[in-house]
Amino acid sequence: MIDIRRKDAHHRMRAGWLDARWHFSFDRYYDPQNLSFGPLRVFNDDVIDGESGFPLHPHRDMEIVTLLQGGVLTHYDTTGNEGEIRPGDVQKMSAGSGIRHSELNLGKEPVRLQQIWFLPAQQGIRPSYAQAQYQVTEDGLTVVASPWAAAGGVPIYQDVVMTLSERTAPLTYGLPRGRGLYVYAVSGDSAVDGEELRPGDAARIAAVERIRLEGGGRLLLIDLPLVDGAARSALLPGGEQTAEETSV
Repeated sequence: MIDIRRKDAHHRMRAGWLDARWHFSFDRYYDPQNLSFGPLRVFNDDVIDGESGFPLHPHRDMEIVTLLQGGVLTHYDTTGNEGEIRPGDVQKMSAGSGIRHSELNLGKEPVRLQQIWFLPAQQGIRPSYAQAQYQVTEDGLTVVASPWAAAGGVPIYQDVVMTLSERTAPLTYGLPRGRGLYVYAVSGDSAVDGEELRPGDAARIAAVERIRLEGGGRLLLIDLPLVDGAARSALLPGGEQTAEETSV
């Protein structure tokens, strides 16, 4: 199954300083048929106006990953972490037993980001924070987050591998049993098994052994379990390969 969701099909929320597209039920938007995809609970594509942002607010028992596409975001949280996030940075906050944080655009130019939430593998863990830089390569997949950083990137306390791809050569991506793939088109034009993806589009992929990715656009790939007892991602050490190994 390959379920394409076009950019305009995502729920749009505009509230003064924030222009957001919510891929799943969130806040005031509720759709019982669109609650999550495996442990992926929230995918928000946000544009935050200058000199504005989210004031201090609480979270708990959630893995929160932020990728910036433009502007500078200033982070503060109640565990003592503070600093700036820029394009080429990935940030992860484990809310765990409870944390409060703020995300502010202190500049005049808009900030564009994707904020992505996962249900954790274990509740009540100690809150933590991580931030790292990445550079997308032309010959494969760039890991930006993985379980306990086993495959690189920032550590996520869930069986999820997040990668970025930007290449002109086709890529065959294998999915071991019980796993799915969430594909988001960050920029440029791409295709999933021949189906065009334009910036802002997303695809939910399940119950297939492999897919073919084409085009020169930048894609965010989220490899995750869809059922209990799912095999490990082929990108993890000891991960299960399908009959046709993932080509990177």
